[in-house]
Amino acid sequence: MRILRLFICFGFLAGCSHGTSFTPYSEQLAQREQPLAGNGYRQIYSFKSGVDGANPISGLIEVNGTFYGTTFGGGTSGGWGTVFKVSPDGSEHVIYKFKAGNDGAHPYAGLTGVNGTLYGTTYQGGTGGNGTVFKVSTSGVERVLYSFKGGDDGVYPYGRLIADGGQLYGTTYTGGGGYGWGIVFRVSLSGAERVIYRFKANDVGTHDGAHPYSGLIVDNGLLYGTTEQGGTKGNGTVYKVSTSGSEHVVYSFKGGSDGQYPYAKLLEYNGALYGTTSTGGGGYGWGIVFKVTPGGIETILHHFKANADGAHPQYAGLVNVGGLLYGTTYQGGTPGNGTVYSVTPGGTEHVVYAFKGAPGDGASPYDGLVDSSGTLYGTTYEGGADDAGTVFKLTP
Repeated sequence: MRILRLFICFGFLAGCSHGTSFTPYSEQLAQREQPLAGNGYRQIYSFKSGVDGANPISGLIEVNGTFYGTTFGGGTSGGWGTVFKVSPDGSEHVIYKFKAGNDGAHPYAGLTGVNGTLYGTTYQGGTGGNGTVFKVSTSGVERVLYSFKGGDDGVYPYGRLIADGGQLYGTTYTGGGGYGWGIVFRVSLSGAERVIYRFKANDVGTHDGAHPYSGLIVDNGLLYGTTEQGGTKGNGTVYKVSTSGSEHVVYSFKGGSDGQYPYAKLLEYNGALYGTTSTGGGGYGWGIVFKVTPGGIETILHHFKANADGAHPQYAGLVNVGGLLYGTTYQGGTPGNGTVYSVTPGGTEHVVYAFKGAPGDGASPYDGLVDSSGTLYGTTYEGGADDAGTVFKLTP
């Protein structure tokens, strides 16, 4: 999995340039405004890098009291990834092992449930090797709905799908005809694909965004998302697009204190959009939590400082639990293995749990959390007994 780590670092160039040198623990204690909480934390499963899967990048979904997710590696001898389920008490079972053929390979994104069937994407595999949209039953019957061809129709879907009105909506990181900056697409439950919007970056004098890494949310019939790059300064955007293909940039990041390179999905709360950027944030550069109004006014809620408060909220968006917003950071905390944190809509941040790393704990949570009746469930990309990632739960 070291190749993946290099890819992650390459994708987050600004964050990697800072390295991983953190403030000594004694200084972190002095800077901490509140003590660590998270006494309700429990690691419920540790991946073994074999048939059970390895290195989950994505988070979980809950279906009828059971949690479902994907692993980037493991499964077959080739290590092409899996779809798995895990119970709240930690009983894990692999539903499907990808074979890197027409069925897809390396699922980055998590799953979406529609009428008891699970839908997802793989960023490689399929008939053209450019990724797939697939469905899989909870009993393990998999079917590819669409294989990306690598041209106008998009290449490399990284983000989670969202279902609305009997359609699945998503993004691809690249592809889209002569532009190549990625697309927004929809796929019917029977597999008919349509490109809704092709990002142009500055190819035709626009500043509409480039390289949508995250999935989408739907609000009042409009799709909202983020692009990693593009916009007026090239540091990423928050955008909206109608299902008929009319796109508008809500906010362009400037790359300084206002954040840089948003990878995560947005959260709509009380009429505003909340999200994270992986880097940027003034003199710190370790990422921010922000909100943006529909009119494009951005407010920074928190600058991560790479100390006890965390660093680099990479692919992890936010989840609302009782008016508090919860997320994860890929690094930071004590001793630098990532955190679960909360932030109020007014901007008060608090670390709920700091991961300790292998072999006794998880490390490097890449995606966000899912709320189940006030208990948060998530995954770590590394850590655990075999350093192949974990599933955890946490009652704040």
